[in-house]
Amino acid sequence: MYKLFSEKFNISHEVVEKYGAVDISLVCDIPLFIDPLLIFNSNKLEYKKLHQNIIKYFHFLAIKAQNKLNDSEIKTWFTFKEVCNNWLGYSLEGNKGSALNMEFAKILYKNISFVLNNNNISKGQHAEKIMLLYDKSGKDKISDMTVNLIKEYLCTYTEKFARKYLKESKNCKIIRVDKVGFNYLTESFYSKDYYLPYIHDKNGKEEFIILTPKDILREDEPSINKKDFLDKIDKVLNSIDNDILRSQVDNYIQKAIAEYENEMNKSGRKIKSGTEKKIKEDKYLEMAKENPILYDYYIKIKEDEKSEIQKECSNEVNEQLNKFVENVNIFCDVVKENGYKVDKKLTAKDETRERVKFFKHVIEDCDLYKNMYVNGKRISTEDDLNRMFRLVWMGTDFKDSYEANSGRGEADVVISKGQNNQCIAEFKLAKNRNGLTKVFKQADIYCKANRCTEKIIVIFYFDEKEYNNVQKWINDNNLVNLIDKDIILIDCRNDNKPSGSKIN
Repeated sequence: MYKLFSEKFNISHEVVEKYGAVDISLVCDIPLFIDPLLIFNSNKLEYKKLHQNIIKYFHFLAIKAQNKLNDSEIKTWFTFKEVCNNWLGYSLEGNKGSALNMEFAKILYKNISFVLNNNNISKGQHAEKIMLLYDKSGKDKISDMTVNLIKEYLCTYTEKFARKYLKESKNCKIIRVDKVGFNYLTESFYSKDYYLPYIHDKNGKEEFIILTPKDILREDEPSINKKDFLDKIDKVLNSIDNDILRSQVDNYIQKAIAEYENEMNKSGRKIKSGTEKKIKEDKYLEMAKENPILYDYYIKIKEDEKSEIQKECSNEVNEQLNKFVENVNIFCDVVKENGYKVDKKLTAKDETRERVKFFKHVIEDCDLYKNMYVNGKRISTEDDLNRMFRLVWMGTDFKDSYEANSGRGEADVVISKGQNNQCIAEFKLAKNRNGLTKVFKQADIYCKANRCTEKIIVIFYFDEKEYNNVQKWINDNNLVNLIDKDIILIDCRNDNKPSGSKIN
């Protein structure tokens, strides 16, 4: 079952919250990520020091990058291994994700001067600026890099909590943590001992736990990111105090758009706003490559949005914790109360179907559809639903593997008891029309990759329009005979479930 840090260590959830940390799950990651700009913009002296230490390490990298480095040296100093011990990220099963590898390291190696040169525009230097040049940028990548660079602080932060609240816990002890800090004299990372909480992973290996302060986390993309850089083209141009540069950039963009419009008019074709937007972004990026100072004007804008960003991030974190902590606890209680009768004679497909039907039952008949909404807003991702499905998977000999990737992509869930007894379960939102049209083909690919033939498609709908669309898809594709067998619909609507006392 779902287990929070506070539950595992027999302390109050409020104690963790009061300390300022996130009460993490010890079953799967919570999708929250460190935003370096929250550290930079904080008024806390300890965070200001953290930012200074991050930039100090980047200055070390800049000095090293002046000389030709071999791959081994680049790997040693420029790669950032994922620190899974904080249980923050995308993983639906456990806490293992991906890291920033040699591809990223070489981009950082070649562009370290770009990161540190702010052209006296922004107030500070920002390590995450490199992500504006890295096409595979993402919130987990920036968070991984930052965790590596503040690992010593996070271990100390956790140790203080453990010594104060977990002194008598059997699951706390002195643990040697690798690469917590950097020695600039020896130019190498060092290890250090900490009194930390720990658990045993599924292989019985001890794994220490790191707590993270809530006020440096967010759920959405980090404040400084490439998409936002492109979304703020006009704002960046208006902020440029160099009239010549501003005019050159604007002229280059407008000229390209005018050429496209003339071409469309001559050929009698319709001008598309989406194409114009793409042209504007492409030409803007070309100018930014020639004039990196544009990135610094953008970063200055983000620095000045301090209060808005802090408020936005706080709301994101509270919503995620509400979704994955408070709501999940309620979900677990209802699941326990309603129970589930285990039949060990079932095949993987039958077991999967029965679990899904039980999932459907507690949502539709036990009011847990309410937990599909947070602050009146419905859960919007299939990832969220996958996490909830884990809560009905207990007391069985079948293994449930999430994000199982056998080479052809990640299946939502693979239920198995040996190689010859497997079933794929795919979760789809009814609003995702494109996903519905491809779901069977997608499931077949996953089945082939996992050497199984069985599959069950689970579709969640949240309003009448989505329900009608699903019914149309079922009728158009002659799938009626598969309902409640290979296809299971789950009604998550909050407008069609009156209480029993109100029914005449």
